[in-house]
This record gives sequence, C-alpha cells and structure tokens, in this order.
Amino acid sequence: MEAVKGTAYDYIIAGAGAAGLSLALRLSHPDFNNRRILLIDRSAKTENDRTWCFWEEGDGLFDPVCLRQWSQFDFFGPSASRRLELGGYRYKMLRGPDFYRFAQDRLSTCSHIEWCQAEVYHTGHGETGAEVHTSAGSFTARWVFSSLLENDVLKSAQQGHFLWQHFLGWEIQTEQAAFNSDCPVFMDFRTPQRDGTCFVYVLPYTTTHALVEYTVFSPEVWPTYAYEDELRAYLSTHLRLGSWQVGHVEEGKIPMSSAAFPVRRGHVLFLGTAGGQTKGSTGYTFSNIQRHSDAIVALLRRSQPPIVNPDFRRQRYRLYDNTLLSVLCLGDFSGSELFERLFTRNPARRMLRFLDEAAHLGEELLVMNSVPRRLFARRFMQEWFRKS
Repeated sequence: MEAVKGTAYDYIIAGAGAAGLSLALRLSHPDFNNRRILLIDRSAKTENDRTWCFWEEGDGLFDPVCLRQWSQFDFFGPSASRRLELGGYRYKMLRGPDFYRFAQDRLSTCSHIEWCQAEVYHTGHGETGAEVHTSAGSFTARWVFSSLLENDVLKSAQQGHFLWQHFLGWEIQTEQAAFNSDCPVFMDFRTPQRDGTCFVYVLPYTTTHALVEYTVFSPEVWPTYAYEDELRAYLSTHLRLGSWQVGHVEEGKIPMSSAAFPVRRGHVLFLGTAGGQTKGSTGYTFSNIQRHSDAIVALLRRSQPPIVNPDFRRQRYRLYDNTLLSVLCLGDFSGSELFERLFTRNPARRMLRFLDEAAHLGEELLVMNSVPRRLFARRFMQEWFRKS
C-alpha cells in the first residue's frame, strides 16, 4: 500500500536499508495487524548497492535468500595464517538486491504497512509523538524509527576516537577455477599497510566467480584509483590470476567511533549506525541490527515504550571496542598484527562469540590475554576514566 497524507500512523520507519527493513519485517507479524505503519525511503531499493556478511548458529530469518553459507573461513595475517572451523556457526553472505526483494515480497502482503518513496528532510518530536517531513509531505506517528545518520551526530562522533571503514570491491569472473568455493577469505592482511589498517576479503560464489573487496580502517577515505591499484596487486600476487573480468563494483564507508550515538530524541528512535549499532572496533553492524530489532519488537508486544537503552553487557563491550579503536587510532600497535593475534591465538568460535558480545567472562579474559596486555590495560583504563 502507498502512504496517505494526513493519516495518523502508529509507527513510521524512516530509511529502508538493513535496519529499517529488518524492523519492518518483524512488524509484519500478525501481532501488529492493528497498527498502521509507514515505511519511507528515497530509493526503490532495487540496486545492488552492498553485501552483508554475518554469522549465526542454526537457521536464520534470511536463510532463504543468503547466496552462500560456509562452516569455515581462512584468515591470513602478516606472518601467520589459519583455516578456522566455525564450531557450530555459519558464515552467511547476503546481497543487497536479494535482501531488498525478500523484504518487499514479505511486506507487500501486509495491508497494515504502507510505503512512501520520498526524500526525508527532517524528523521532529513532541510530547506524545513525532513528525517526518518529506518531499511527499509530512507524516505523524506515535513513534518514528530513523536509520538516517544526521550531520550533527556524525560531526559529534568524529570528535572522539574515529576511523572510517572504507572499501571497494570487484565481482571477479575467471575462465579457469581460481577460488575455493567451500572456504571464503575472512581477512587477508598480506597487503601493504598504508595509511591505516588494510585487508582483503574474498567471498566465492563459485570456483570462477567471487567478490574480492579491499577494506581500510583510516581517518580519511581513499580515492577510487588507490583501491583499484591494491586490488590488481592482490589478484596478481596472492590469487595469482592471469586474467579476469570485473563485473559489479561495490564501494562504501562506515563510521567507527568511540562516541555514544543517541538512542532517541523524544519519540524519534534511532536504528542501525545512526543508533549506535555499528561496532566501533570492527564496523560490524548487521547482527547488532537484528538483535536491536528483536528488542524493540519485544517491548512493543508488551505495550511498552520501544526504547532500548544499552545494558551493562553492551556498555562493557563498548568499552572493549573503544579500547581497541583507541589503539588503532593512536598507532600504538599495528592493526594487522593485532588481528593476527586475535584470530591465530583463539578458536574461531570464541572470537565470533566475543564479536557477537555473547562471550562469557572466561572467554573475554582469554581474548584479552591474546593482545599486548600492558598496552591494552593502559588504554582500557584511559577509556574507563574518559567514559566516567
């Protein structure tokens, strides 16, 4: 259904990316059939604009449209490498157009969810509701969920420890078998560490078709040619490809910050990166989005305000993230060597649980024991007092 101006909505979702659509999919449940919901985005969401990779145990919501799933991956550090068995986890690859099509097909059957393709100009809030001003008019709701990262929030985030995770990837097609389709490359640091922490990951669709992406953690985003030069070198040196064809090109940037992103402004609640769901140490966001969406919906089902404040566990992991980010920002220790220690001195399951913020205290201590202890203890205490 399409939006009707003047309609009073129960919930408005501003932004139909990973965060907005993940929440909308959960609100498509019959429990919410008596709620009027509006989803707004400037795009029709048909483009191949990104790829998400995440891990989870067992079956998941997006399994029907995950292009690939793996039970192992390769890690290459500057001086050591490992093939890591994931111990019950599956590493899953989800392409943007498949995700968007899956969500749109599900939501198109829901008469209580309406769509509006429009540019969002501004969100405002009052005592009992919120308003969204768009190129198609203004809409009001009891609660607005926004995944739109506002300029003032981004500027504030850049005042603390801050890096961009920026990347460019090529879909590579070869004539001869060149990729191990049963095992992706999770991180490969065997590339020059220029202006930051640099690595490549390889997601094989088949033995002749893969997404090869060059990723950097640094204060400034690179010009396109710089990624392209490094990708060519990697394809020739490490994958030893004699010839290849480039199909789809994927690029983007994600803010990694020690700042606490706002949970809400009145009746406007923030989702995704805008709501602090991006891990400051690694840029991982997709799994946090799913947990955040579940928590919001659980509160709505209990007729409670859908305000998810960080609990003690989340605050503790944010402190860990900020500690690692400060080490990277201040250049205390090589990022490539740091990740090598983490992934070669810990089993994959422990590291994935830690990155999922689901490890128990004993696992957390073992992970911390694999990094330079004095350095991290000093930075940890500095972050602790800065937070206080």
